[in-house]
Amino acid sequence: MRKPIRLVISLLLLSYGLIRLGVGGALLGQEIGLLEFHAFQEPINDIHGFLVKSSSKQIIPFSVAGYVSYIALMGVVLAVGALGSLRNQLYGLKWIGAFLAMYALLFVNFQTINPKAIHLAVCAVLFSVLLWVRKGSGSAA
Repeated sequence: MRKPIRLVISLLLLSYGLIRLGVGGALLGQEIGLLEFHAFQEPINDIHGFLVKSSSKQIIPFSVAGYVSYIALMGVVLAVGALGSLRNQLYGLKWIGAFLAMYALLFVNFQTINPKAIHLAVCAVLFSVLLWVRKGSGSAA
């Protein structure tokens, strides 16, 4: 019963990671002028406004390009972790844990809590279930 749980959660996390990578990459392309889609301009403007508004609270200042690059990198880290989890490899859990740390560091850096904290909480719960599944499968960690 634990293997299907691991597979479903891993596929969910892989999908989420690929979405973060795709969105972050597309927004980065828009920001640096490689892409020109009208639909991407509003999110770029929103990110810029958020970064300006929070500039006095940021521990490490971000540009729009830096922020969306970080989002894309988080997607890569999560996707690698999910693929490792699909293969039932320990490195998968380590990469997923790194993704969670990267996500949490965003909240620390901006010294804010917003509705995106729900995404982090859901991912943390899914990670906890993966840890439970791995522990119960008899795999040595």
